[in-house]
Amino acid sequence: MVLVAKFLKIVIMDNFPCGIALLMPDSFLHSESDWNSGQNASVHSSNNHSSLNKSYLKRYRMEFDFNPTDKVFVPQLPENYAWQEWTWKVQESHAEVIFRSFHKELDCKIFSSFHTPGGCSMLMREICLRAEFVPEATWLIQTPEGPCGSIQAIMQKGKTLAIQNVGVTPEHRKKGLGKALLLKLMSSLESYNLNKITLEVSAQNLAAIQLYRNLGFRKTKLIYKEVLSFSIPS
Repeated sequence: MVLVAKFLKIVIMDNFPCGIALLMPDSFLHSESDWNSGQNASVHSSNNHSSLNKSYLKRYRMEFDFNPTDKVFVPQLPENYAWQEWTWKVQESHAEVIFRSFHKELDCKIFSSFHTPGGCSMLMREICLRAEFVPEATWLIQTPEGPCGSIQAIMQKGKTLAIQNVGVTPEHRKKGLGKALLLKLMSSLESYNLNKITLEVSAQNLAAIQLYRNLGFRKTKLIYKEVLSFSIPS
């Protein structure tokens, strides 16, 4: 059996690619076959003072080789759906979509911001206040009833764009909006000297993984993130 590494890196962060990195003990090893299973993990650690059970959610980092000179075809949105470019006036609309998209999903187990509207507002504010924030890659999909889709991204070192969240509210799914958001982002980056786009996705989100693969993303890293001690709101 070939082991991925002597240590598995657990990235403890709240929705951002940068964060505090911790290392699991030697006993917490996973073979390369784990890349293709949807199973999560648990570990038991103890010392003279305490005993603690922890669970971890399995995620993939996926990458897309980007060429800004390539022509990207953005599909037409369904009737009564419209694009809204980034302005500060729509910050709360993005936060609303993020909350409605994720607060009952698997991601809520590892990102505390998704639990409340206020947490999503703070998250969106932190994203767009960063020096690395890319307004051109931040898009909202609007309907007469309100916003229903959102995507945001920041720059990283090495000519890399890191997508932060791709969210579509439950009542507007299965209409191609997630694909449209990703292609709209790609079509808006001609002026940026990029060669890579990255994102993270839960291993159990098979529909999202298939969408990303269909667009040309590939798995590049296996990550386990600690599950929060409180549960998903009902």
